[in-house]
Amino acid sequence: MTSAEADSRSEFRKFALPIICLALILSSIPYLIGFLQSHGRHYMWLGYNLDDACVYLSWMRQAMHGSLAQHNLFTTDSQPAMLANPLFYTLGVIAGITHLQPITMFHFSRLVFGAIMLYTSWRLICELIADTAARKWAFLLLCFGAGLGWLPGLWPATGASIFSTPVDTWQPEAITFLSLYLSPLFMFSMWLQAAVILQLIRSHRQKCMKCAVYAGLGGALIGLAHTYDIVGIALTWAAYLVVSAVTNRRTDFGDIVRAAVAGIITLPGVAVIAWELHTNKVFHDRAAVATLSASPMWVILGYGVLFLLALIPVILCARDYYCGANTASEGPSLQATVGTSKQSIVFLACWVMMQMAAAYIPVAFQRKMLQGEHMPMAILAGLGAAWLFWRMRKSTPQFRAVCQTALLVVCTLTNVRFLLRDVKDASADLVQTGQQRPYLTSGELAAMRWIKQNTPQNAAIQPLPWVRLITTPYGDQKLAPTDMSDACFLPGITGRHVYCGHWGETPNYGGKLARIVRFALPTTTDEQRLKMLQRMRVQYLIFSQKDPGDTSAPQLAPMFCGLIPLPSYLQRVYSNPDADVYKVTVPK
Repeated sequence: MTSAEADSRSEFRKFALPIICLALILSSIPYLIGFLQSHGRHYMWLGYNLDDACVYLSWMRQAMHGSLAQHNLFTTDSQPAMLANPLFYTLGVIAGITHLQPITMFHFSRLVFGAIMLYTSWRLICELIADTAARKWAFLLLCFGAGLGWLPGLWPATGASIFSTPVDTWQPEAITFLSLYLSPLFMFSMWLQAAVILQLIRSHRQKCMKCAVYAGLGGALIGLAHTYDIVGIALTWAAYLVVSAVTNRRTDFGDIVRAAVAGIITLPGVAVIAWELHTNKVFHDRAAVATLSASPMWVILGYGVLFLLALIPVILCARDYYCGANTASEGPSLQATVGTSKQSIVFLACWVMMQMAAAYIPVAFQRKMLQGEHMPMAILAGLGAAWLFWRMRKSTPQFRAVCQTALLVVCTLTNVRFLLRDVKDASADLVQTGQQRPYLTSGELAAMRWIKQNTPQNAAIQPLPWVRLITTPYGDQKLAPTDMSDACFLPGITGRHVYCGHWGETPNYGGKLARIVRFALPTTTDEQRLKMLQRMRVQYLIFSQKDPGDTSAPQLAPMFCGLIPLPSYLQRVYSNPDADVYKVTVPK
């Protein structure tokens, strides 16, 4: 082992490893607080973006049942089987073998892939930056940095649209720490992003074909697990090769060959998803649900101080390129101050710009392609911070320490406020969607267990939404669904289909939700209900709006409250104080 390698390992052990452990611990605290607030209820170990996590749990549940194929369990529409997501298929198989619950595997994999992703990011930082201080700042900002969303005027007000606020307040995949906090899929795919980028850089610097092959294998796995991420990587590497060729005034055909090899190996993974998108209408409709990017202003504010710090090395790099290094009037070069080359800065700048550009490609799912933007932004910001504190080298150590602490606090405040908001929401039995609860009652879970034990694998169930009359700002009364928790959780708990349960996974979610909201109303006729059931194609209904203090249920669902006779096509087959299960018999 060389002295440089020994120093690198020592730096990882003494600095990066404790930071990784701290990030993992901090990301788990809200879940532990949520559990401690259970008070006799069953904590589901989910909070922000609960509905998307329920989709992942449904994929794991199918793998636990031995299915290599994957179906969308949030619809009863006819659909062909898809190739299972490799991450959640593997987690489901492990859960089946170990008899662990999917939610246990969810958080275990979140932490494991979080640690792997942060370690790979550290290796990437070390590949790009030679200076120890700059590496440390880059890693700290990558692990904990966010933007200006914490400011009172920018933090989303209750009931206001989150899309008119900085992305660090509501889009987890835009920020590394929030991704670590919420999703094993984000951690898995961000690890692959960092790993592919690292191998591409090594293939370029070392003229290494093996590294290009590794990059292609990682790309193929991304294609199967989180396809959108390929776009940003491809644009980044293409832009970097073009810029390198222009600035060096020569084209390295070896780079083009290695990039082509990586692309060819990546292609099958992307092709599988493209084929399924073309042949599976349910999947196609899911991809067509609009998840559009926020205005560039909200993205920039979502990175805030990181964005400003990231400009510093880019400006210094441009100065060195146009004015020449060590120009007396301009100051020392970037290499001399923060220990990194112009090539590294050029690459990181290409990555920032191309990842941002990917998020504005005119497709329905454009917002998802912002994932990965935080990595190069934080690394550049680390270089900028190191340069600022290098310029302050003649000031007192105490003053520098105050400034460094202030910078770190300002860059982490949104993440702190994000976690505190989730803790507060959980204490009120809410998540940010307003449609699901982080706690279920014992009776709700018992009803789902009954479904799992007493219905065939291909059965379709519809938990009915909780419905209330609400007063609009205009003084009118409006019928509205206030809770869809059971419909969201049921696929992941039972492995059964629901007719309507997820805003994006359920085709025509709004229309279907409006239909089932009307189902139990006393003004709905039996003829209308039978038509609804024929369209729903479900064999069982669950009614759980049974809280004695809920005055809406007797008025809006009298037949499920025993106030009027139950129609002949519904038979109550299971009941407890919290939930009832009804078998549906629709005349043919």
